[in-house]
Amino acid sequence: MSATREALVLGAACALLYLTGTADIPFYTRGEPREGLVVREMLRRGEWLVPARPEGEPARKPPLYYWSAAPALAALPGEPERALRLPSAVLGSAAVLGTWAVARAVFGAAAGLPAGLVLATAFEWTRAATSARVDMALAAALTATLAGWLLALASDRRAWLALAAAGAALATLAKGPVGIALPALAVVVFVLARRERAALRRLRPATVLAVAAGAAGLWYGFALARGGAAFVDVVLRENWIRFLDTDAADTGHAHGVGYLLPLALVGVLPWTPLLPLALAPLRPPRPAAATLAAAWVGAGLVFFSLSAAKRSVYLLPLYPALALLVGAGIAGASDDGRPARAARLAARLYAPALLVLAAIAGALATGADPTALARRLLRAADAASVPALVAAARAAAWPLAALAVGTAAGALAVRRAVAALAWRRVVLVVAGLAVAWTATFDAWVHPAIGRARSVRAFLARVDVLVPPDAPLYARFPPDPGVRFYAPRELRPWPAPDGARPAHLLLWEDEWATLGGTPAPLERSEAAQARRGRLVLVVLPAAPVRKDSSRR
Repeated sequence: MSATREALVLGAACALLYLTGTADIPFYTRGEPREGLVVREMLRRGEWLVPARPEGEPARKPPLYYWSAAPALAALPGEPERALRLPSAVLGSAAVLGTWAVARAVFGAAAGLPAGLVLATAFEWTRAATSARVDMALAAALTATLAGWLLALASDRRAWLALAAAGAALATLAKGPVGIALPALAVVVFVLARRERAALRRLRPATVLAVAAGAAGLWYGFALARGGAAFVDVVLRENWIRFLDTDAADTGHAHGVGYLLPLALVGVLPWTPLLPLALAPLRPPRPAAATLAAAWVGAGLVFFSLSAAKRSVYLLPLYPALALLVGAGIAGASDDGRPARAARLAARLYAPALLVLAAIAGALATGADPTALARRLLRAADAASVPALVAAARAAAWPLAALAVGTAAGALAVRRAVAALAWRRVVLVVAGLAVAWTATFDAWVHPAIGRARSVRAFLARVDVLVPPDAPLYARFPPDPGVRFYAPRELRPWPAPDGARPAHLLLWEDEWATLGGTPAPLERSEAAQARRGRLVLVVLPAAPVRKDSSRR
């Protein structure tokens, strides 16, 4: 396949993976609407340089994602979900194509398409590329740094160092000092492993990272002058304190040192069985580019594992390096190598796993509910979404039936390819099925789950029930999703002027503090753990007290 066709295949795959359903899936977690509120505040105030939250305090993250999302939201005000997710989709696609191009240039043409498809369809990468969060901005920027250094190693052209510096600067503007720290640690590991001054001179890490820090520092200096102590507090809490003590930072996500490794194995699905092939490029003679990619993965895994706060998405910047190694391993694996034998043994799981998926799709297409046995293992919020999932699947019977047939045929094709050690064919079949499953899920099933867990529809009804000139109150700080979808600006309750009557949004646990009265005017279908459903109540006018002194 020519380079042009490979690029077109990857572009089409990314479009299907990252854009399907983006406008139809409402926000139902806290993170996406929280970032959306910052973007909307930028547009409302016209202050783009230092993003702020609705109350005026500095945003928790640096500005790169917000800068890219604001023009999209201004262009698509009627589709806020799509607009706010679009930057992640575009950046994720750009990183996929960049990884493909680097794989072709550094490890050979045969490594390009497998590396690109592995990255594009990895579970964690796909999830981040369809989320209105800052994580993909960081990952894509650091992909540019890795690409610049790998190309500099392969060609000895200093021009690629500008790409590396630009990527590190943008990464620092995406999520803070980690944009400098991760590349620095990767280079340290690389130097310790290679002990070659020539390779170090090609990378010029001190110069690259100093230029990046200086460029990003211009914004940090301006933000410090604008925000003062409040900005310093956000930077320290979101970076240094978060790394050391989640309780002091009040960020949550505290886990042990070994927490991220199993999540990484899940996040790279469906490619976990092929991970042994990533070791093939590291056998002697070990290319410098492979060593740097491995150092990038190893240093990043250790760095994030030592952090007090841990989330699976933190590992996202490591995925391009891992995809490059897998692509290189596929291009150069021999039949008698240990990596190929280990991959062949693990890849035998593909056929039975695909047959199970085909059976699930077939059952859903015929109206059966194959999730009944698994509901006890789900969290309460996830279990509550199962009826919506099953109903949506029944409405998409024909696409699911076609998916079941295609998956069963894919299982047979993968089994034959694994037996022949035809790794490129394995990647093409598995990636094709991953794209089909993801697009089908996001087109028919995921929107139904989102609607069942989101307050968007409820607040649209609130807009009809509350008179246009009546204020809408809520306990502050309100849930980000409630605030994002509220039909008008929310006012804090209790109101300073004690205004009555008042239309008030409350969660059921808050409503209970009022004694469960008055009866709700409307109640949401979606519920939150330990908070219940969102209700709209109308507090009657306060009774008029007579002045006894006038008697």
